Parts: sequence; structure tokens; C-alpha cells
Amino acid sequence: MNPVTLSFAQAVLKDAGIESFLFDMNASVLDGSTILVRKRLMIIDEDEDEARELLAAAGIGHELESASPPPFRRTSGNTFASNLLRKLGIGPK
Repeated sequence: MNPVTLSFAQAVLKDAGIESFLFDMNASVLDGSTILVRKRLMIIDEDEDEARELLAAAGIGHELESASPPPFRRTSGNTFASNLLRKLGIGPK
């Protein structure tokens, strides 16, 4: 989230020949907050291991997030919409 850290990370990766991309820069600025829309530094999958090693060696490894997507959360089916559809007789029983 820190623009200085993002810039430093990009410089470290660029020096190693790893291309990176900043995502959500404009959305973060338009939102006026770094909390709701976070800026993200992205690389291609094939460079992930090397990039993580480089950034850890540069002292910003603690800033890295897991590349795995968040776990899928199943809902119980008792959402407002499903309850309403059930009462109207058009939802799952």
C-alpha cells in the first residue's frame, strides 16, 4: 500500500529483469483511500519464486501477500434473497 515500498519493489524487480505491473492505481486515487482499494504490484506466474526471493533479500518480504486466492466460502443458503425466493415459492425448498 505504501507508494515508496511499491516503487522500491518495482526497482528491485526491474534490476533483476522481472517485469511488473501496478494494478488499481487510479481506482485507489479516485477512492481517496488506500484502505478500500489497495494498489497491487503484479508479475507473471513464472517469475513468482524469483521475485519473492529478491524482495525478501531486499528487506520487504514481510510486505508480500500469498498468491493463492482466498478460500471459497459456502453460505448456508439462508441469505435474504434465498429466503425471499423461498417465501414467494420460486426458490429452492
